[in-house]
Amino acid sequence: MRLFDPTPRMVVPPLWSRRQAVTGLLLAAASSACAHRRGGRAQIVLFVCQAGTAKSAITREIFRRRAATRNIAVTAFSRGLVIEDHVSPGLKLQLAADGIDPGADPYQVLTEQDWQRADILVWFNPLPTEVKHRNMRDWSDLPSFNDSFAIARPILDRRIDALLDELAHRQF
Repeated sequence: MRLFDPTPRMVVPPLWSRRQAVTGLLLAAASSACAHRRGGRAQIVLFVCQAGTAKSAITREIFRRRAATRNIAVTAFSRGLVIEDHVSPGLKLQLAADGIDPGADPYQVLTEQDWQRADILVWFNPLPTEVKHRNMRDWSDLPSFNDSFAIARPILDRRIDALLDELAHRQF
């Protein structure tokens, strides 16, 4: 009988799948290590869509995952102009199959504080006129995720990769 077992154990909260827990731990570790190694602060990227539950939240999750796999230090968050559940049952199934949970962060309405703290603001729908930002990206031409996710996803992936390439060059 051993009194001390040096093997680390991972405790998984009962509402998380093992895949979600491992992904979360990897994302946190990669982001922390990357920011420390490069000595700079993580760039902050804000994604905004009309309802805050589909395009911006889904993009946030994909963006975070890809940034972590590329060891790029970023902080990504999403907001909606009016919070409404716009994720269809079919899209929910597609996202679940890919391990994407748009509800991983609480859904929140866009505030001035949000766009003030962001280094980059990516929008999917026209923003209110009072939203002023020095570095805005218009991704409003993406097809509907609910109706055409298979068409929208490769376009989204290319845009995310281009944005991550840009952020990677800023960090060195």
